[in-house]
Amino acid sequence: MPAGRPKTFDAEASMPTIVRLFWRDGFDRLTLDQVASELGVTKPTIVRALGDKEGIFAKALKAYYQVHIRPGEKLLETAPSFRLAIQGCFQTAVERILDANNPQGCFLTDVTLSGAFTEGPVADTIVTIQNRTLSLLQARIEQAIADHELRQDAEPAAVLSYILSQFAALSAASRFSQTRPRLEAIVSYMIEGLPWSDS
Repeated sequence: MPAGRPKTFDAEASMPTIVRLFWRDGFDRLTLDQVASELGVTKPTIVRALGDKEGIFAKALKAYYQVHIRPGEKLLETAPSFRLAIQGCFQTAVERILDANNPQGCFLTDVTLSGAFTEGPVADTIVTIQNRTLSLLQARIEQAIADHELRQDAEPAAVLSYILSQFAALSAASRFSQTRPRLEAIVSYMIEGLPWSDS
């Protein structure tokens, strides 16, 4: 009997699985053989479609960004107030944490804090994502001060550092069993900690 046709590999459809595997196991522990087995294809098939392991990892980070970070960035660009923009950004993190299909923590934060990538496609991807997010946050903070949403004496760099630290705290909180009411209470405390204007 003639051999069956090889399974067609849909790189785009496979990316959520690839993201989940790298997010859960990390770059060093996960092998492309394991990825191939999970997807039901061969390692050469994956390499032909997506490149080497580091290139695939970079693509996984980009896919993670589009699903879990970009929605928050859009709120920074479009929300009618700074409070609504920040609430929306924190809420995207809450939804990520509560989704049982997601591993614990923040994929991007975990990779960044590991310090394992100082050059190459992964490092370039991290820098590109971080620069974009930081630029949007910085601009929205400065606008909030100009619009008197935040106090006029608020230091933009300090506000930015505070917000970033709260995202890191949410990432840490995701490693423990959490409920929606508890997470939303945490977010409320985080938001109220900003230097809001009394006017």
